[in-house]
Amino acid sequence: MTWTRLPRTMSPILARTLAAAAAVAMLAACSSAGEEPARLDDTPTTAPTDEPSGEPAAGADAEAAVLDVYQRYWDARIQSVNGPDTSPEPFAGFATESTIALHLQTAQTYEQEGIVFTGEPRVYDTTVSIDGERGTVTSCVDDSEWVGTQNGEPLPVNPDKPTVYPVEFQVLFLNGSWLIGDPIDVEGEVSC
Repeated sequence: MTWTRLPRTMSPILARTLAAAAAVAMLAACSSAGEEPARLDDTPTTAPTDEPSGEPAAGADAEAAVLDVYQRYWDARIQSVNGPDTSPEPFAGFATESTIALHLQTAQTYEQEGIVFTGEPRVYDTTVSIDGERGTVTSCVDDSEWVGTQNGEPLPVNPDKPTVYPVEFQVLFLNGSWLIGDPIDVEGEVSC
């Protein structure tokens, strides 16, 4: 995975709109004749139940800590989808309970539906915005090399689904650590 941090160039409203459209397209790409399998999408879920606590590091230290946790989150997310792996342990210490539950539900659906992914996405142009014990992390994702099969057959390609799209997540400082929270709609003009 490539981790590059560049300045944000688009307004947040367009980027969140694009992320929502990408998530809907991603779900459509994974559909089968019967039930529609859930993909590890980036659509919002319920608000996190955890409340920030403690004193986070400030400035560059906090940003570096968030970037490290974000990279580890993506490693766990890839493992969860590529397995599929229904264990919560790879996410421990890097994601909130609600975010872990979202990914485990998707991995369980994939396991039941015979869906397996290979490869990994390219995550780049990552930016971090922190305000006290809360913040966001935004990046571009290119999942053209993250390929899915169902029962050994390639998942159909959805021509309306972009392979490159922006994502954004909450970050929360809980019990002395930064954690990746729920995905949120990308707003503004984030160009990927």
